[in-house]
Amino acid sequence: MNEQPLVSIIVRTYNRPERLQECLQCLQKQDYRRMEIVVVNDGGVEVEHLLPVELGGLDYRYIRNPENRGRTAALNIGVAAASGDYIAFLDDDDGALPHHIRTLVEAAAPQWLPVVYSDVLNVTFERDPQTQAWRRVKEQLIYSFDFERNNFLLANYIPINCLLIRRDCFDAAGPFDESLSIYEDWEFLIRLSQKYPFKHIRAVTGEYRRRDDNSNILEQESYPINERVVKRRYRDQRDGVFDEIFKRTFQQQREIRQRAGQFDQLLRQANHLQTQLAEAQKIILQLQRENSLLRTERPS
Repeated sequence: MNEQPLVSIIVRTYNRPERLQECLQCLQKQDYRRMEIVVVNDGGVEVEHLLPVELGGLDYRYIRNPENRGRTAALNIGVAAASGDYIAFLDDDDGALPHHIRTLVEAAAPQWLPVVYSDVLNVTFERDPQTQAWRRVKEQLIYSFDFERNNFLLANYIPINCLLIRRDCFDAAGPFDESLSIYEDWEFLIRLSQKYPFKHIRAVTGEYRRRDDNSNILEQESYPINERVVKRRYRDQRDGVFDEIFKRTFQQQREIRQRAGQFDQLLRQANHLQTQLAEAQKIILQLQRENSLLRTERPS
């Protein structure tokens, strides 16, 4: 592309104005400025007044659902409203470092790549018992894996706020599945990965934030149910992957056994040579003693 691509960042929010404010502040600090921020308020408390304050100077769109339609519908509404060449995501309780969007764009734009993704830190917060303020207590780099298409059939290994996706890819892969209240990103990435390669950027550019009281997880009871749905939907492909893993593991175990046998043989040979060397050293010592004795017995 000859000019910088426009990046639409979808922010879905529901009844968390304080965390949304922090999220918007992260976007204001981005050093890549050709962005539009699409905030989708999914029927929660009014937050429109925060946008001109926190996003001053940036283009933004505000969409407020009259009733709560669910976090997956909020994603689709945001994508449909976006006008960017590329689309990124940042939920209201997560964070982005100032170089987040620039890092993704610099990797994607020169070759107009369909999907790029970076790494994010998993950050745990807990409440201070005295001040009740949230404190950072743990940082972990949990997800930092190169792209492997079949691994999506086993589990999701790319948080949604790591991604930058070319706009037309959504036309090819289809929307997020609104029958899923959770794991909607995993199911979408399975479909997307079957159509496009992803490029991994080994750089931490954001944060996936978790509160120790799990207050950032609104649909906890849906996790096992939705996980079963996704696994059943791709059962045949998953079985094929597991078969390949079993075959590969079996082959690796056989190679390990073969190498172990070769190692044992080499060890036996080494032990045998060591025994021969010890015997040779005894013979040399005996010959040296005999030679010394002969010298002492030689007449003068």
